[in-house]
Amino acid sequence: MNVGDWICKRALLYPDRPFLKEDGHEFDNRRFNARVNRTAHALTELGVAKGARVVILMTNSSAFLEVFFACAKTESIIVPVNANLAMPELAYIVGDCAPQVLIYTPDALAKVAHLKTTLSASIHYLIHAEATSSDDQSLFDFTKDQPSEEPANGTAVGLDAPLLIMYTSGTTGVPKGAVLSHGNFLFGAIHSLHNYHLDATCKSLVVAPLFHIGALAASVMPVIYAGGALVLKSFDNPSDIIACIIQEKISFMFAVPVMYEMMTKAPRWPTADFSAVHFFIAGGAPMPVPLIRRYQQEKGVKFAQGYGMTETLRITALDLEDAARKAGSIGKEVFHTTLKILADDGREVPPGENGELVVKGPTVFLKYWNKPEETAAAMQDGWFRTGDLGRRDGDGFLYLVGRKNDLIICAGENIYAAEVERAIEQHPQVAEAAVVGMPEAKRGEVVAAFVRVENGCVLGDDELLHFLDDKIAAFKRPRKIISVEDFPRNKTGKILKAELKKTFERQ
Repeated sequence: MNVGDWICKRALLYPDRPFLKEDGHEFDNRRFNARVNRTAHALTELGVAKGARVVILMTNSSAFLEVFFACAKTESIIVPVNANLAMPELAYIVGDCAPQVLIYTPDALAKVAHLKTTLSASIHYLIHAEATSSDDQSLFDFTKDQPSEEPANGTAVGLDAPLLIMYTSGTTGVPKGAVLSHGNFLFGAIHSLHNYHLDATCKSLVVAPLFHIGALAASVMPVIYAGGALVLKSFDNPSDIIACIIQEKISFMFAVPVMYEMMTKAPRWPTADFSAVHFFIAGGAPMPVPLIRRYQQEKGVKFAQGYGMTETLRITALDLEDAARKAGSIGKEVFHTTLKILADDGREVPPGENGELVVKGPTVFLKYWNKPEETAAAMQDGWFRTGDLGRRDGDGFLYLVGRKNDLIICAGENIYAAEVERAIEQHPQVAEAAVVGMPEAKRGEVVAAFVRVENGCVLGDDELLHFLDDKIAAFKRPRKIISVEDFPRNKTGKILKAELKKTFERQ
């Protein structure tokens, strides 16, 4: 059963059950499947066939998912792209995947106009809007009169067929397009059901952008596979999100940590009743343990911590019953994934020792698009090298230590930034910390900590250093502490440490 089959199977078995709600519009399984089929027939009319790429520059909407599943049914490959990227990044990605169709929302109108001057004239452009000044055909008008029956080749799509190309952020070089298969998403959904017991009663609030893998793979696909329902909403006002959680009796939500923090500062937070919530998931950036504790203690909400990458989907999961006891851990590897922790010499390290996480399993991607050398470097002897450092504790629970390239070497001692950050964030007045290496003539580099405190708190450097006395070794202690009101971040909420390091270049 390929991913496109999920939609027609839901329509066949439970046609009247709810599928999706957005902005007052509601679709049951039967109606949503019909919309997907009309979109699939429209793509076929444009000549989209096996292996053809369909780029979408779209904000969250039912139409986004209709195109996604239409591509799944026609064996074409969807390429979701963040329209907020800078023009050179956007042009590189679209040029690299060479789409046959590009579908966009009005917020991307100016950028699409620029792309048209550089891309092949054979690309078909569709705009998702009711009224616009664009000369491109409306997606709605083009699909509304298409047949609602299943496309003829829908069931011929195999699990090994590519479904999606998701481009990495490109923070360490040019973006790379990770090619993910139908089977990758199937086993990604199975892992969520296995670890978190999702079923048809699950209602997921989708607020994170679907053009990132986290929202698509965590808050949408497992819920659809389980038979649950989706509520799509923009994260414009944290109080409105809280109200939606209460009114819709949301049981599950995926969001980036900064969204969860914004909710705690919203006027509706003190009286919010989250009793219907089964659990929340954070992704895109590490979730500060103090923020996890606040949700646990003030609202009784468990966080399903875990770890994954664009190239692998979910790698680990922390079971809900361990969420409080092992807060800060990323859990254990999911059922169908094998994980090892390797030293630089290739040996598998014992518990308590740091090493690189390498994984294999049915959720590991197929390849990097048009990049055979990069694919070969990442996949060695069947194992995907994550570039992340971690360790196991005596109970077998995993902890991220940091990126291999996020290592601070101080007078020959290895210091992992994430380890120091976790120690700093244990202070009750610290909301978030980011640690980088600061150049120093004698020792090469030393630890510098950028710290954001809770609202209204004042934390002196000496107090924080004293707090760290029995938590980390003396050589890991920050030699410089810089207070910040907020951090520079990318679109997924990750702190841009390269920007923080520029502080020392200016001194």
